Amino acid sequence: MEYENNNPSIINEGNGSFSNPSSHDYSVNEYSDSESSVGKESLIGLLEDLANIDDEDISPLLVSSKINVSQSVQDFGKINEDDIDGAQEHQLPIGNGPKKSAIAPFLEHKYKKDLVLVLLMFTFMIMGSLVYSLFIPNVFLNYVRINFPDEKDIQTKATYYKSFSDSIPYISMFCFGALGGVLSDKFGRKLMFYYGTIVVILDMISCYVTIRTNNLYYYYVMHSIAGTYNVALAAVYSYIADISEEHAVPYLYSLIGVSLGLGVVLGPVISVVSTFHESAQQQLEHLSMSSLYIGCGLVVCSLFIIPFLKESLTIAKENNKIRQTKSSSNPFKLIKLIFSANGYVAFVIILYTSISYTEQDVFSTYYYHNELVYNWDGTYNSFYMGGVGILMIIWSLILIPLLLKRYSERKLISVGFLIGAITHVSYGFAYNQWIWIGSGVVAAFVPNILYLLQSVISRATPPEIKGSILTGSRAIGSLAGFLGSLAASNIYREFTSGNTIYFPGAAYLVNSIVLFSTFIASLIIWKKYKNPNPLIRKNVKKKIAIIKKSTSLTNISVIN
Repeated sequence: MEYENNNPSIINEGNGSFSNPSSHDYSVNEYSDSESSVGKESLIGLLEDLANIDDEDISPLLVSSKINVSQSVQDFGKINEDDIDGAQEHQLPIGNGPKKSAIAPFLEHKYKKDLVLVLLMFTFMIMGSLVYSLFIPNVFLNYVRINFPDEKDIQTKATYYKSFSDSIPYISMFCFGALGGVLSDKFGRKLMFYYGTIVVILDMISCYVTIRTNNLYYYYVMHSIAGTYNVALAAVYSYIADISEEHAVPYLYSLIGVSLGLGVVLGPVISVVSTFHESAQQQLEHLSMSSLYIGCGLVVCSLFIIPFLKESLTIAKENNKIRQTKSSSNPFKLIKLIFSANGYVAFVIILYTSISYTEQDVFSTYYYHNELVYNWDGTYNSFYMGGVGILMIIWSLILIPLLLKRYSERKLISVGFLIGAITHVSYGFAYNQWIWIGSGVVAAFVPNILYLLQSVISRATPPEIKGSILTGSRAIGSLAGFLGSLAASNIYREFTSGNTIYFPGAAYLVNSIVLFSTFIASLIIWKKYKNPNPLIRKNVKKKIAIIKKSTSLTNISVIN
């Protein structure tokens, strides 16, 4: 078997020749005590070769007892700090030390204060947005009750009006999101944070005006523009990548999931508390504004945090991670560039668009679905969402980092798509509320696919255009979100209106097919494209340990 490797060649001092580590025959003649020594760079090459060995390839390496590289191993011990930095660029931890935990990338982060602040800002933004999103369905129900007092099917008509507000913002993100990524790379991530929080606040103000005037157009116009606030969420990924080592990015991106989980937990709780003094009948008869005020206040809190953040582009330049490049400001050229520049990244973005499409069925219809099928009011829906948020925190903070130490991001992504397909089938046939709740417990893993996909895209992208690519991928995903929102809303309305068979879960069942197809597609992509940035994981360390035991590689030390 041949092992691909792009590392510098090993120099054989015995004959002055160069050899490629990827196809190197580790024989006694070339690595004997008397004839050869290995330079400092050979550690990276050798360990990366070992990291790429499959289980079935270990046995042939152990057939001959003549393998002897003890002199080379002694040379490895002479590595200085400069060589360690080089090894870290290849995601290879070097040296002796205590076994690190899954949260070590956070605890040992050089810019921990900025990392905490950006996650806190993200949490407040998500909390405010969720409180606001739980408030919006009632706005449309209230609008239909006032303007169509004789309407028998109020929910179906409210779903119709809400479908526009769910879908149109994705178009604005698709058209202008990639441009936001270019501005992020040129002027900094903080600019995008300011923009995102301000447009969300203006969106909430327009909602207030709509309620007072009973005119939906104010809300429709500003909410459509506010769809571009997603550039701020994409900038969070870029910010973390700017200030972090590449090998730590997957673990740190999982903390974004923790922030999202906190927002999902606390947002609904706040929403419930804000209307706790009102009975269900009172909530139906008039629209409480408490949730709107609180949601706006939470987003304002995130706005106040931004000035205390250091600009991540400055940090990245100080650490020589970014060089200046010219990039087009035409968003459609940028999207074309994303798909033409790197086939691997393009296919990963297609996987990202799939999850962006299928998640819309839950976001667009779950509130009305649960009210119709289970007779849940806003309080029950909020408690359910809060419970899912707790499970998301557990997955993001504990389970995902542990799994990343043993399995690649790509395997977890594929598993996530499969779980998503299965739970969508369960959602579709969840005529009992406990089936729905149980499906939600399992599906709490699925949102982590978004962060893992962003991690794969980020680590395969040059730092100087990271913002453009990450935001561009989100812009492309927004187009899928637009189509997914329209499809889910229309399918739900069609199968609950009485015009066809009564099947409220039809949209979930349709998207289960999409998710299963994406699961198959992910396996094909992973097989076609080798992982350009593999992480050193526990199973790799076990393989190295087996080879060490059967040879004289006694001085190699690989740690977490």
